[in-house]
Amino acid sequence: MARSDDLKKFIKRRPPWFWWTLAQLLAGAFAVASWSFCLFLFSLPERTWNYETLRKLGRITPVVAYDPIEAPEGTSADPQGLLAKFYSLDNEQIEAHNLHYKRNYITNFTKPEVVHYIEGTYRLTGTRALTEEDFFHPGLVSRLEAVVRTDELADPSPYPVIVELLLPLKSPVDAGLFSTGHQFDLKFLEHRALILHAARTGTDKDPHICLTVVPLSFENYLDQEGNKLPLAAPDPLRVAATFPLMKENRKE
Repeated sequence: MARSDDLKKFIKRRPPWFWWTLAQLLAGAFAVASWSFCLFLFSLPERTWNYETLRKLGRITPVVAYDPIEAPEGTSADPQGLLAKFYSLDNEQIEAHNLHYKRNYITNFTKPEVVHYIEGTYRLTGTRALTEEDFFHPGLVSRLEAVVRTDELADPSPYPVIVELLLPLKSPVDAGLFSTGHQFDLKFLEHRALILHAARTGTDKDPHICLTVVPLSFENYLDQEGNKLPLAAPDPLRVAATFPLMKENRKE
């Protein structure tokens, strides 16, 4: 009872301006906390909790497909350019690039940064169906190995650039859609194969890079018979997925 009486006396002795000031301070603190929370939520959509919260609130737009000509502007490189670019970066620089790559894709390039595409000739070495543990599903991930001509007279030969091509599909298909050795000729304006993640998987003496890419435009991706693939923009995404997706592409 004594504590209760002391509290009542304390309240009665405070002038009106004291309570008004306290209310303003509390309102200000709540406003700052709310602003900080919203800033954290919207500025880091690549974090799992943030992404799932934004989806539930309807504050993040699902990934969309683009017309090849209207896809976000960016740079493009062939296998030689890709190896030179990514193997010259240190681990912190690659991590920073990967953060921007994922954020660009998740937010439909609301504030695009470091948008990079690949081009060149690649041969299929393996394929598997995407699952609920991957970045999205249904779909396929195809492991491609770059092939280049070292000079005009030489035959195309393997080059140390590995590509994981993610193909988002309307419904599951047979992982044998493409046969081993099938050749993919990726072009900048036609295929818009966007880099989603980069990793160095080789050594200084034997440098390799692995690039996970996803198409932004679907109309020029064909099966082995020349028919359009049944691609569809993926929704939802599993932003906590591990990259590279294929175990054989991960550095031990």
